[in-house]
Amino acid sequence: MDPILSHQVIDAVLARHLDDLGPDEPIYRNHVYRCANYQRALLDAELPDAAALAWAVHDLGIWTAGTFDYLAPSVALGDRYAAEFGIAEPALVRAMVLDHHGVRPRRDRLIETFRVADRVDVTHGLVRGGIDRDFVAAVVGRFPYLGFHRFLVRSALGQLRREPTRPLPMLRW
Repeated sequence: MDPILSHQVIDAVLARHLDDLGPDEPIYRNHVYRCANYQRALLDAELPDAAALAWAVHDLGIWTAGTFDYLAPSVALGDRYAAEFGIAEPALVRAMVLDHHGVRPRRDRLIETFRVADRVDVTHGLVRGGIDRDFVAAVVGRFPYLGFHRFLVRSALGQLRREPTRPLPMLRW
């Protein structure tokens, strides 16, 4: 399976938020595409538009709302764009975004593969969730990290300083 290099929904949403993302745009874009490719591999099927929309917005609230407590603002973006992109199940987009940092497995296959795909990327491919190591390397080769993990650490430390009792507000049981 060759990595997907573009998706109409992802590209359209990210284009609308170039100003919000600023210099972090390539970092976020590459994260989105790495994850979308990992989910596609886990599904062994084409990426549904609902998942593409969820990937485009899943962390976008970090920039649009200026917070590391970003799930609600990211869900709101998914709700805003669902009808425009013909997403028949906006609740599914919401669930993918809300549960992508879930600690426990999810029953719905699309939500679970979304969660696992994000974990593959956040762990730098160390936890691959059954995805072939060579495929992960090919995806990272096409969509390099560009400081993504440094960004995560800086953001988490900033959140810890602001709210020491809520260092990782996006985690869900």
